[in-house]
Amino acid sequence: MADNSSGNFFSNLFSSLFGSNNPDADKKRQLKNLSKKYSKSKYNKFYKNMGNEMLPAFAKLFYDLYKAVYPAQTMFHAVQNPNMFKSLLIHASIPENIQQIEDSLTEQKINEMATKIPLANLKQQVNERISTYSDFFTLDRITEIDNLNKQLSAFQAFCTYDFYFVLKKFDKTLHEGDFSTTPHFEKVNAEYLLDDLKDFISIAWSIPFDSDWTNLFKILKSYKGVEPISLGLWKRIVAKLQSIRLSESLDLIVKLISSNPTVIVEVPSLTSNIVEPYIEKIKNETENCLYNLLAKEQESKTNDLVSQLFGEAELVPLRNYTTVLNSTFERKGIEIFSHTQALSYLKAFIIEVVKKDIHEYYDIVIVRGQWDSQGLCAPFNEGYNHLLSQFDLISAFDASLAEDVGTGLKIKTLLPKTERDNSAKNIINRLVSEANERAYGFISDCTKDVIAIGKIIKAIVEDSAKSKPTLISNWKDLDHYCEIPIRDFSISIYKKIYLFTNLMKTCLQNAE
Repeated sequence: MADNSSGNFFSNLFSSLFGSNNPDADKKRQLKNLSKKYSKSKYNKFYKNMGNEMLPAFAKLFYDLYKAVYPAQTMFHAVQNPNMFKSLLIHASIPENIQQIEDSLTEQKINEMATKIPLANLKQQVNERISTYSDFFTLDRITEIDNLNKQLSAFQAFCTYDFYFVLKKFDKTLHEGDFSTTPHFEKVNAEYLLDDLKDFISIAWSIPFDSDWTNLFKILKSYKGVEPISLGLWKRIVAKLQSIRLSESLDLIVKLISSNPTVIVEVPSLTSNIVEPYIEKIKNETENCLYNLLAKEQESKTNDLVSQLFGEAELVPLRNYTTVLNSTFERKGIEIFSHTQALSYLKAFIIEVVKKDIHEYYDIVIVRGQWDSQGLCAPFNEGYNHLLSQFDLISAFDASLAEDVGTGLKIKTLLPKTERDNSAKNIINRLVSEANERAYGFISDCTKDVIAIGKIIKAIVEDSAKSKPTLISNWKDLDHYCEIPIRDFSISIYKKIYLFTNLMKTCLQNAE
């Protein structure tokens, strides 16, 4: 057998100089080099590789940082609304006239304005103010405020780091926020601090070291009247942290503790976009406020029309085409029954006006009237009878939505399945959409009939005022069949038709 001792000697020498194919050997060599590099660092008293220990010098650094940032830490912890500081930065960056515009866009101010000016004018004024407010925030101003927020985010994250939790591992007798006594730190198994150290690096190295902190600290001072940390002290902390980062000491310690020469602690890049969401929030709040005002105005208008139209009559509502299921539909992302209000009032109108007042009017004017021409008589008769037939169809439609028959039963059966079955949701959407189309068809067709009858009655009223009527020749005879003069009766019905058409228009607007 050939003697390979000389070959192995040169092979080992080559591997020691230029690396080898042994991963474990490479890893040990790299860790050894990292340990040497750390030992030459300015901050080599933080960690002892022999024994894998974090030393009191590191605890002393953390204690000094903890003591310095503690006032700021308590300030940040005391703030319950996390968006408060974002508002603070924005408000500190806008002049008084722009702040006054923002103040005028609160719900309280808009509601106050609504008591003084018409809603249409209010909407125009609010939109103009929002436009002026938005235009103030140019790209440069937005960038400036967003950069301030990046500084604040980094500052807050550093100050609220749990220094006490880490220090407690070095001195179990340490009390939180108590700096009256000198702590006695002991060395600690470094493995217990690995995760804490990684968290600290990810936070501390996110600080924009080259930033000018003057403006931010002025803003923070305006919040409490005093600086949570003096600007000079914070600059010294930033300089210290920058020095430690440049030395790579903490990053080397992490590699040595974890016995992983390739481990890298991720440092998140700070992103900030607070101005545009803030403006959007104001826009949404004002839109909601205006929408609620419009809804209240329409509701008030609806109630007034209903009161004038039906008086004290007890209205019989629809039983199934109602808003009862709408909250469930909305929660499940399903289309809602949208014309319930209009259809309910249509049915009430047919019961209270068509079947009573217009029926009586029909018997007197159409049946007993001596018409010189049937040109208006026939359309009146047609519209009246069509309204009566629609009442039966509306009642049948409403009944079909009962939960124990027809469409209503299908919806009831499919509703529990919509969470896991999109086809069930699609079917319900189709059924509800079809119901809304039918409801709108009833409303549209019946309103056309009512308007047509109204136009005929208007012509009759105008004819009754003539010295020589041209439509009906026996006006005086008709008065005998009515408790009030037929002309007054005609006018009262015409007013109800006018109220009804306005009611339908308002209800349909509410449904949009």
